Amino acid sequence: MKLLVSVAVSREWSETEFLKQVGRFQAPIDWQVKFGMFQQFTAAERHNVMAGEAFYNYDRLIFMDTDQIYPHDYLVRMLKHDEPVVTALNVSRYYPYEVTTYKITDEKEYDGIVIPHYEEMSLPANKRIFECDLTGTGGMMLDPKILQKLPQPYFKDIYDKEGCRRLLPDDFYFCWQLYKAGIKIVVDQSIILSHIGKLMINVYNREDMKKAWQKVNSGWGITKDGKAA
Repeated sequence: MKLLVSVAVSREWSETEFLKQVGRFQAPIDWQVKFGMFQQFTAAERHNVMAGEAFYNYDRLIFMDTDQIYPHDYLVRMLKHDEPVVTALNVSRYYPYEVTTYKITDEKEYDGIVIPHYEEMSLPANKRIFECDLTGTGGMMLDPKILQKLPQPYFKDIYDKEGCRRLLPDDFYFCWQLYKAGIKIVVDQSIILSHIGKLMINVYNREDMKKAWQKVNSGWGITKDGKAA
């Protein structure tokens, strides 16, 4: 069995903390693993190239981002799943540090452009495994065979008619296509990732980080995030 670990490189440099962990990953038994660094101009381009490479040559595709920290046994634990799409538990890098598992409630039209309307899900207290409709790709694994059920391009950003405002990011668009194809995303909340911000942000400290952000950005003038207070 062949696994492609595809690392999205969105900048001209990569975070040191990400690079330090690469040599520490536990190797899965009976899997041939290849790491690929993808540095196309946009996230959608990177993700589409990854998906195309995996579709023709690999049995599983794991996405990684260079601003994330993964458990040392991440590959092994993800490959224990045989569902077509699986994600670890992740939080957003920026305030309000949401847990990135969302439920589609309906579809809405913005000036003739239809996109899904969604809301953040509460984490089930007594379930290690649950399902969601939308998530990011930073902790996602998929069976490339499902791609034949989806329209191409698999990933794309949806903008308003002027092309100025992004209405839906490329990874949510991909998940929306999965949703319409009847393919659920399985979440394993025992596999927890951290985002590299000014500090490591994860499901354990996100509420404290949110309070700290609110304190820092409660004064006058320009905040650290570049927004007027």
